[in-house]
Order: sequence, then structure tokens, then C-alpha cells
Amino acid sequence: MGIAGTAQAQYGGNCRASASPSRVPGTGFFEVVPSICVAERYDSNVFFRPPTPGLQRDDFVTNVTTVFRANFNGKYASAVLDAGGFGETYIRNPGLNYLGTNDNLSLNLDNSIKRWLPNASLRIVDSFSYTPLPPGFVNPVAGTSPGAPGNIQDVYAQGIMGFRTNNLRNIGTVLASYATTPLTSLNASYSYGILRFGSSTSTAGVDPNLSPAPTNLFNSTIQTGTVGGTARLSEVDTLNVNYSHVQSEFTRSSISSFFKTDSATIGWSRTLTPNIRAEIGGGGILISPGLATYAANAAMTMNFKNSSATISYVRSAFPSMVNSGQPLIGDRFSLSAIQKIDQKWQLTQSANYMHSTGAGGLEFNTYSASGGLNYWMTSIWSTSLSYDYTKFNSQFGLTTNDFDRHVIMFSVNASWG
Repeated sequence: MGIAGTAQAQYGGNCRASASPSRVPGTGFFEVVPSICVAERYDSNVFFRPPTPGLQRDDFVTNVTTVFRANFNGKYASAVLDAGGFGETYIRNPGLNYLGTNDNLSLNLDNSIKRWLPNASLRIVDSFSYTPLPPGFVNPVAGTSPGAPGNIQDVYAQGIMGFRTNNLRNIGTVLASYATTPLTSLNASYSYGILRFGSSTSTAGVDPNLSPAPTNLFNSTIQTGTVGGTARLSEVDTLNVNYSHVQSEFTRSSISSFFKTDSATIGWSRTLTPNIRAEIGGGGILISPGLATYAANAAMTMNFKNSSATISYVRSAFPSMVNSGQPLIGDRFSLSAIQKIDQKWQLTQSANYMHSTGAGGLEFNTYSASGGLNYWMTSIWSTSLSYDYTKFNSQFGLTTNDFDRHVIMFSVNASWG
């Protein structure tokens, strides 16, 4: 019925050693930074399935990732594009070998729109991926608010997904704001996302007599629109209100279903100390046709000289990708942290737990935790050693699904930037 894990681990254990801190470009700046990473990992469950007779779930996997980062800062716009691909080879299950891609674009159009509207801001972000591995969780960047513009949430990365199946995802978002006064602003955004499934590789190249993984996955298109406002009440307090509408369409063969939600929330944030900021909010969610629940969120962000962290909680409603788009109510707890040990060593950690329920006794529980140690040998070369753990269980009537996954990975990364 599904899997979960950190998004970084989900993409085949892609190389995760952070690049050296980039320069802050001035106007007219343009550069292309190539990077390559080679990683070897032990994966205890490459199929994301419970123990199955005849199925060799553990494997040693080699991952090679190449990325080209283009930085541009011009008179009218600035942009950052990460484009590249990765390939994986499996020792025990060569039928799982594949090529994939994971690309991201961030476009800042403030310089253009401010020529006509000096108080306006406009940004466009887009992410594209093709992989047989489904999305897991997307942690907020350590030391930032989960709702910050840089933390665009993947509507499909809710920790619940189908078995290993080829999938193509693309999510584009437009964000706009307008400062009505020095202390208030209006905000709006629109996102359009697609998820398309291909053939399942869950038993490819293993044994034709093995039962295939469930294929009750629906292609989907999700559109989200939001409007709201922000008011700075004092030097340390900020109030925000927000309304959002989500419309999803799920199709498989000639079967179509729809999922719609309307949410209204109010939030408050406060700077507790120069290094710590807290926020809390809540409201209501109306799920068509007539279901209702409450929304809630809370977060604490910490930024110190050599460390940063974000702890967050969110309650939301979203469609199930494996149950005809039926509504799920989920409570999620997340932690992300970075500790700079010295100029060359860095420690990263993340943890997630999500509990989701739906109609008919459908229940999902997802746990994930990861830790990594990064070391920069030079300004170009770095290494990383990481460990990821995922545990997933679900229950629907008398049907249960329970499995876990351990991943240990060592990578070597080179970035010429």
C-alpha cells in the first residue's frame, strides 16, 4: 500500500554531500558549476516490500550522479537551475538498474516586476523528476520556517506512496506578494503538479513466478491556489492569515475521481531570542463533499554560529495516491538539523513521523530517521557517510503491510564551483 522515507534517501540514495558555500553573485553574474558524485550503499530493502519468499530484498547499489548548476543574476531576473541525472546499478538485482533525473529551477523576477509595481515581488519555482522510487518526506531546510518561500512543499511527498514503480513528477509554483504598507503585505500563490506512473519494476529481473506489487496507482493532477496577508504587529510579532483551495484529479484507464479541499488558517510567529523563533497556527479544512477537520501547525527554528535546526508539526488533509484519491488526515512531526563541527566537518540529522487515517479504517504509520557526516578534503572534493532508516506499516480492514529499510551509504563528491 505504500512506502516512506526521507526524500533524499528515496532517490536511490543520491549523493548528498553538501557543496562548498557558493558566492553571492552581483548583477551581470553568470556561472555554470559542474559536479559529479559516486556513491556506494548497502540497501536492506530495494523493493520496499515486506519479506517475500524468493525475493532478495537487500542489495549493494552503486550510484553515479552528475549535476550542472547554472547561476544567473541579471538586470531583470536572477535564477538558479540544477539539472542533471543519475544512474544506479544493482549487484544482486541487475533487472533494477535504471537512469533517472531530478531537476530544480528557481526564478526571481523581482527586478522586472518592481519596474511597474515597486512594492511587488514575484518568484517561480519548478521541480521535475523521473525515477522508479517514490517520494518520501521533504524536510524544511534546517534553521528556516517550514512555510518560508524557499521551502516549497511537494504535494506528493507525504510519506505514503505505492511500491517501487516508474514515475514522472513535475510541480511548478508561482509566488507573488505586494507590500500594502511597510508593515503589511498581501500574498498569493498557484501551483500545478502532475504525477504519472509507468510500469512496475518491483520484481523485474528476479523471478517471473513472484507475485507483482499492487498496481492500484492513479495518475494525478493537483492544482493549489492560496491567498492571504501578513502583518507585523511589533518588532518580534507577526500575524498571518491564509486561504487555500486544492483540486485534484485522479485517473486510471477510464476511471476518474476528484478531491477538493478548502482551508482557512491564522498563524502567529514570534522572535523569542536573536537565535530562536517560534510560530503556531490553526484553522479549518472543508473536504468535498461535506467532510470537515481542523488544521494545525507549530514550529521552532534555531540559528546559532555553528548550528541550525527546525522542529515542526503539521496537521493537514490530502488525497491518497493508492486509494482513488480518497481523503487522508495526517499528523506529521519533523526535525532537521545541521552542526558545523569545524571548517571541514559537518553533521546533519533529520527525523520524521507521520500518522494518517482515512475512511473504512485505513491507517498509515511512517517513521524515518537519517544522519550524515560530511568532510571537505579540499574546496572541490568532499566525502559523506550516512545512515537512513525507514519503517512503514498500514492497515485496511484485515489487510496489513509492514516493512522497514536500512541504508548505509558512502559517497565521494567533486564540485567545481
